[in-house]
Formats: sequence, C-alpha cells, structure tokens
Amino acid sequence: MAKTFPYAYIRKKTCKTEKAVIPIQSKVVQYGLGFFSGIRGYWNGDNKNIYLFRMEDHFNRMQESAKIMHMRFPLSYPKFKKIVIDLIKKNKAKGDIYIRPTVYAASTELTPRLNNPDDDLAIYMISLKDYFKSNTGVKVCISSWRRVEDDAISMKAKVTGAYANSALAKTEALLNGYDEPIFLNRDGSVCEASGANIFGIKDGQVYTPPLSANNLNGITRRSIIELFEKELNMKVREENFDRSTLYTFDELFFTGTAAKVAWIASVDQRKIGKGTMGKYTKKVKRIFDEITEMKHDKYSQWLTPVY
Repeated sequence: MAKTFPYAYIRKKTCKTEKAVIPIQSKVVQYGLGFFSGIRGYWNGDNKNIYLFRMEDHFNRMQESAKIMHMRFPLSYPKFKKIVIDLIKKNKAKGDIYIRPTVYAASTELTPRLNNPDDDLAIYMISLKDYFKSNTGVKVCISSWRRVEDDAISMKAKVTGAYANSALAKTEALLNGYDEPIFLNRDGSVCEASGANIFGIKDGQVYTPPLSANNLNGITRRSIIELFEKELNMKVREENFDRSTLYTFDELFFTGTAAKVAWIASVDQRKIGKGTMGKYTKKVKRIFDEITEMKHDKYSQWLTPVY
C-alpha cells in the first residue's frame, strides 16, 4: 500500500496533509477545473539521496496546461523546484516517492468558467514502488469507452475533470477481470491506457501512436523514444494502428511516470508474443532503470537531487 506523507502544500504554505482541504463549492470540485502532473522521485541507497526524474519537463508541461486551460500558474521553475524539494525534506522521505502537484480552480463562484483570479497550487506526496505488477505482466482489454477528443477536452493538458473518462474505462476493465484498459479514439485507432502511453514492437520495429491520436505527450514516452533511438539504434515510428494490429505485436508495453516501463502479457485474452517480457522491452527497461539509479552519467541532467 502506498503511504501518504504527513505534510502537503496548499495556499502558498506547508501544512498537515489532513488540513490541505478545499471548500466543497470550489470549481475544481463542482466542475473538475484543474490540471496536474506526477513526478517520480527515485531513492538511491548508495548516495542516500532521492533523484527527481525530469522535473523541469514536468514543470514545462504544467505551464503548457495552464495556457491551454486559461488558468494561472505564475511560478518560475526555480521557485517551483524549491517548493517541491522543501516539501520532500519536510516529510523526511527516504525511499521511492510520487509527487502530485495540482493547479486547481479555488473560485467558489457558481459558473463553470475558467480564467479565474484565485487559482492555487496544491501538492501532496506518497510512497510508490510499482504501479503495475512487474513479474506477471499486465492483462489489458480494449475499452468500450472511447478516448475524449481534443476538440472536446484537450488531452495535452492533464485536466482533472477529463479523468472521469479514464475512470470509466479503468473501472470497466477491473470489473471484467483485467488490469488496465486501452482506449481507441473516435477514428478507431489505438490511443493510450487510462494513465499511460503504449508502445508495440513488431519484427524489430518500434511503434507508438502519434500525439495526434489524442494521447498525452508523456514525459516517460519521450524518454523511451530517445533511448530506443540513441541507445538501441532503433527508430520509433509514431503511427496510427488499429485494434487488430495491436493483437499481432511481438511485444507491447506501457510507459508513464507511475507505470515506468510495464510489459503487457495479453490483450483481450490474446497472448502477446510468447506471453513473457520481450527482449527489446527488457533492454529499454533495463536502460531506463539504470538511468533512474544514477548509472548513466550522460543522462544525469534528467535527475534532480533532493538532499
């Protein structure tokens, strides 16, 4: 079970997590008006330090989300970094952590409008090792729910209210005995999971849906594309593919801040490849894990030390 740490940040100050509350009439509660990010911190036992993965990239995506959502996020990166690191130190974290910064509409005005004057930043953190089972692989299904289209709610911003779409698909999958759903978009092309991007490998070629498929511009996704191309000399093809093609891949895996690199064992009860983690998935996962363990100096710029 993930442990929630005792201190959080809200209304420009640190407080006990149980006191980090908002009014029931606030717009984030009534209308889901807000956006968030998730930042991983990896504990290195040798260095006795936590390293935050691509923290500035998460900040930049939050700035993009603010622009898309007409919301206020008037912080510089150095100020944001200090707030996050001070919170980690206040909580005396000594292990793998997951930090959830959320910019929410604190306004209590009765109207579902954006560009309010009193948007606020709130942050809490939990301990987190693996989001998916790493030994048995993930059992997934194609969801009957379609992914929200960009002309309805932008999936390039991690909008709080948009995750009702993810919750419907995830709940359906769990009730039917699966671990995770995969969305199709309105055109019938494979999109992403409820909270992770997807990659497939066929005949030594790597594929992933393009951003135009209405998936999130995932930071781990971008990292894995770079690792395939620079470390494994494998070009990643960002192309649309359909449900039937998904069944025929030799390897499939999810990527995400919470998911990290998680291999997929089956889709709709169809075994993927040999039903074990594929060789290319294994290679890129090993490189990714080594980077977060501070074993690749040339990727040290992706890691921000806390202590």
